[in-house]
Amino acid sequence: MPDPWIPDGRASRAVLIGVPAYSSADLAEIPSVRNNLTALREVLTGEHGLLPAEHCLVLGTQDQPLDKAALGSAMAGARREATDLLLVYYTGHGLLDEDGLLHLALADAEPDNVAYTAVPLEVVKRELSRARAGARVLILDCCFSGRAVAAMSTPDSLVAGQLDVTGTFTLTSTTATAPSHAPPGATYTAFTEALLGALHAPGPLTLDAIYAYVDRDLAGRGLPRPQRRSVNAASDLVLVMGPVEEHPVSRQPEGPSHVRFAKRTSPARRRWFACLSSVLVLLAGGLGYAVELEPSAVAGAAVPELLLLLLAWGAATAAREKPWVLTVDGTGLTLELYRTAWRIPWQDIDYLGVLRQFTYRMGSSGSSRTVSRILVVRPRPTAARPDNTSVLPADYPELRDFGYIGICQLSSVDADPVVLRRAVERLGGPLFRSHRELIDMDPRFPA
Repeated sequence: MPDPWIPDGRASRAVLIGVPAYSSADLAEIPSVRNNLTALREVLTGEHGLLPAEHCLVLGTQDQPLDKAALGSAMAGARREATDLLLVYYTGHGLLDEDGLLHLALADAEPDNVAYTAVPLEVVKRELSRARAGARVLILDCCFSGRAVAAMSTPDSLVAGQLDVTGTFTLTSTTATAPSHAPPGATYTAFTEALLGALHAPGPLTLDAIYAYVDRDLAGRGLPRPQRRSVNAASDLVLVMGPVEEHPVSRQPEGPSHVRFAKRTSPARRRWFACLSSVLVLLAGGLGYAVELEPSAVAGAAVPELLLLLLAWGAATAAREKPWVLTVDGTGLTLELYRTAWRIPWQDIDYLGVLRQFTYRMGSSGSSRTVSRILVVRPRPTAARPDNTSVLPADYPELRDFGYIGICQLSSVDADPVVLRRAVERLGGPLFRSHRELIDMDPRFPA
């Protein structure tokens, strides 16, 4: 793995553009844009940031609305001054014209006249392509849909192709046809909140690692996935040095400190097994007593007596049997099987999810069996595989070949998939993947 590329802050520039309010009634205000800009500037220029404060220009939050002339002047200046890194970030509405070309909306943008009132992405690309900086980073937190309904049927490649700029790493908040998310009342937009989380993670994180963090966060919340484009760019470049002591967007988990899933035997069934055990023991004792009184009368009674005792032992074990228990807590996952416990911490998990069904081979016979609702874990490449995974009931060879650890069927621990997902997201973070997401990420799984 290459060493992180740490840019020289003195030779780097950042232009942070945000538009929280618009003159058009057709474009909703996005109050969280102001917080986006403030928090991002703080992390880029703070104690662990790489940029001096004077090298990070924020546009769009002043009393004077941002217009094309002011934006053009700022972009041109940053482009001329940056020789190591040029970072451009935009948060606001993204609009598509009738040809499906992306424009960045400024305060006076008109959705019905996009081409003449908004800034074409092509203009921003041109400034980036002219920059002398060795690394150019473009981050877009905006919708690609806007008012151009006709362009909604445009294939993803149309917008994705617009993002190609040689030597530029581009990170976008969503796909070509999905809206970006700014939840009402939220401090930040969803994408920038995830981005800030990545920049505040113990690090430093490279651009590729930042993308992976944001992708896990948004997917874990069921939001549209971010997109990444890298054209001859330095994916191993870092934006902050980390670690950061305080995390402004972290949330303290609310609710119990752990969630346990277990398929417990009902009290009535336990009593039934206990009674059966007692009856079998009495029968075995009576049979043995009869043999002692009249050995010739009960021929071959030793074998039936032994079977009765074995059955009694099995019933007694079932009456007091400890169930399989799956525990989700703030440190990781634990599966308890009888007297054996298997555990994997969150920091060793890349992602996890539930497969609706999975077919595996049964020994050398060539036959196969299909099982349903299996909890699987994708360990991080740097994590050591636990030694006792062989005891796991769903650790099938095919899963191991795919690079996954099979934990168990949800029916074995009586786990509801919705409750399990909520527990993982609350206590472990955005690691959970649905069946469809697992298939999209790894097509070797059956649909």
